[in-house]
Amino acid sequence: MRQIILLIIFFQTLLISAQGYITFDNFSTSRLRNDAGEYFGSGSMQMISGGYNIPLYTKTNERNQLTALSISTYATYADLSNTGEASSFNPDKIINTGLSLSYIHPISKKWSILVAGGAGIYAPADEIKMNSVLGNGGVIFIFRLNNNLSLGIGGGVSNSYGVPMAMPMIYLSWQRNGKFMFSIDMSNTIKISTSTILWDKLKLELAPMEVDGLMAVRHTDDGDQIYSMVMLQSYFSPSFLFSKKFSLFAKIGGNWIRGISAKERSLKSFFDGFRSNNNEAPYFNVSLRLSAGIRFSF
Repeated sequence: MRQIILLIIFFQTLLISAQGYITFDNFSTSRLRNDAGEYFGSGSMQMISGGYNIPLYTKTNERNQLTALSISTYATYADLSNTGEASSFNPDKIINTGLSLSYIHPISKKWSILVAGGAGIYAPADEIKMNSVLGNGGVIFIFRLNNNLSLGIGGGVSNSYGVPMAMPMIYLSWQRNGKFMFSIDMSNTIKISTSTILWDKLKLELAPMEVDGLMAVRHTDDGDQIYSMVMLQSYFSPSFLFSKKFSLFAKIGGNWIRGISAKERSLKSFFDGFRSNNNEAPYFNVSLRLSAGIRFSF
């Protein structure tokens, strides 16, 4: 399951409007353990991330179907502070950065095709090499059930485990507008949220579930490894809207699981991950998550 979640996270798809963000996150100290009851020290994490999406072309037809071409760039720098055995399990600092291009076009009254691809650097900050460059891409066919709900299925390709590897992809976007807006999104990440706007300036958002992650290619004496981190979070987020192009926001919530793994970078290791004993997989216990940031557009 972790492999599938990571491919969803790193398959960057379509953002319609020009928009950017800069965010600082702090995850408080928690213990590293596994389900077998073993403990491996503890750790906290600070993370700064940013990104910007630029629509190169957008057009809507008479059926309100979108044709759009956009380019996105993003970067994340994470500083992991660990003690005990957790120090050897985790890199000290991680860089994830990349560039992606996406295109969506209607092919019938109900169907659209989404094509996306990109590449980036996923590595410990002191181990950036050519092998740190990972590429991904894919094609998804999206069926619009109604104005609120779209479902899609397709295939993605990634070289995260060495040779290019194909994986099935799932797309889900559901949004219900009104005084309270509800959404379920599996396009850029995995997120369930509800929000409302008060006094034209204050937006309140509650996200019961959001899945995020980091990845890094580590170099060892035995060859390359894929280090991965998957985070399951919930948070409450107020945003103050200064204008349509600039806002400040904060987040307070919990990071319920921060699971980690380090496996040989090979297809065999990838498939072995589906058969491995989950009791042995280490994860950080519940921690407090505090965030602050800005959203902007030009």
